[in-house]
Amino acid sequence: MPDMISESVVIILDASRSMYRSDYSPNRLEACKQGILNFIQSRIENEDSMGGTTAFALVLIKNNPKMIFDLFDGAKFNEFLKVLNGVKCGGINTLGEAIGMAIKILIEDIRSNGARVPRILLFSDGKYKTSKIDPMKMAMLAQQLTMHIDTIRVGDVEHSNIMKRLSENTEGKYYYANNIQGILTTTTDLAQSNFEAPGSSYQKGKIRILNLVLKKIAKPLLTEAEMNKGSNNQKEVLARLRGTKQYQKCSICFQSNDPISKTSFQISGRYCPQCAQPMHLSCASMWAKNQDKTGDGTVFRCVHCLYLLKLPSSVQTAVRMHAEVKKRGIKRKEIQTFNVSPISTKKLGSLALYSACPVCNGIFEEEENVVKCGNPSCKAIYHMNHFDQLPDHICKLCGQKLVKLFPAE
Repeated sequence: MPDMISESVVIILDASRSMYRSDYSPNRLEACKQGILNFIQSRIENEDSMGGTTAFALVLIKNNPKMIFDLFDGAKFNEFLKVLNGVKCGGINTLGEAIGMAIKILIEDIRSNGARVPRILLFSDGKYKTSKIDPMKMAMLAQQLTMHIDTIRVGDVEHSNIMKRLSENTEGKYYYANNIQGILTTTTDLAQSNFEAPGSSYQKGKIRILNLVLKKIAKPLLTEAEMNKGSNNQKEVLARLRGTKQYQKCSICFQSNDPISKTSFQISGRYCPQCAQPMHLSCASMWAKNQDKTGDGTVFRCVHCLYLLKLPSSVQTAVRMHAEVKKRGIKRKEIQTFNVSPISTKKLGSLALYSACPVCNGIFEEEENVVKCGNPSCKAIYHMNHFDQLPDHICKLCGQKLVKLFPAE
C-alpha cells in the first residue's frame, strides 16, 4: 500500500488585472479560487482516510506579493474560503518576488520542522511584469533546495510559457486548464500526488539530497555578544526564566565549563537562535554526530526546540582529535612543545582566508596579526587575544603546548 507523504505547500495565487478576463466563468481569478479550494478540500479528505499531514500557506500577487497564511498558521479550508471570498483583481503580477517569498516560507519550515516535503503550487495566466527578481533565477534556487513548483496555467498560452519552464526546471508538474472543469480535475489530481510506494528510490534520493540542502539553510549558533544585540536581550530573558546564571550552563552536559577544552561558558558556549538554549560547541558537536551517522556532524537540530542549526567544521575537527588522543591514551608528558610568534594573515594567504579561530569561530581580517600553531601537522590559527585564553596555551585542535615568544597584548 502506498505511503502518504507529508508536504508543506505554499499556494501562490495571481490576482493581477489580467486575471479579471472572463474567458473562464465568471473570470480567471474566480476559477482559480475554486481550484484552490478543491485542492485543499480533496487533500484533507485523502489525509483523513489515509493519514499524513499537509500544511498550507497562501501568497497573493497584487503588485507586491503578500503572505496571507504562513505554514505555521495551520490554515484549513474554512480559513481559505473566508479569505479568498474577499480577494479582487488589481495591480500587476510580480512573479519573481512571489516565488522568492514562497521559498523563504519553505526554508523556515525546513529549519523548524524538517519532516515535510516542500512544494509550491502556482495559479496564474503567466502574464508577469519584468521586475528586479527574475522568476527563472528563483526556479534555479528552488531546484537547488529540492523544492518542486507545480503550475496551473489559465488563459492563452504564449510562446515563452514561463509557467511550463518553472515546472520543468524544478521537476514539478505543469498543467494547462482551458475551462473551470479542467482546473477542478487538475487540482483533484494534484491533491493525490503525495502518494509514494514505501522505500521508493524517490524517497531514498530525497533524503540524500536534503542532507545537502540542510547544510545550506541551517542557522549558526549565536555567541553571547550576538545574543545581547538589539532591544530584546534573549540571554537575560532566559536567565529570568531559569534562575540566575542558568543561561551559562550547557543544556546537553548541564555544566558551565566545556568538558573538552575546560574553558568557561563565556568562551566555548553558544545559544540556539530560535529558543536561546545554551550549549557548549563541543557538546553540540557530539550531539550532531549522534543525530546524523552519515554526515560530517556539522548540522543538527536543537536539543530543545528542534530548530536546524550548524557548527563550524573546525569544531568537529577539534572534537575528533580530542577523541583520537583519548583513545590512544596519550599522557601529559607526551605532549610536545612548539614555539609560536605573531604572523600576518597576508603571509598565510588562503590558509587564513578559509580558516576560523578555534576559540571564537570568527574569521580573520585581510591584514591582521594572528598566532598559528607551531605543530606542522596542525592548521589552527588564533586571534592574538584569544590565544591567551587557551588554558596553559594548549592548542585546541592538536593538543600540543605552544610557547609564546612575544609578550601579551
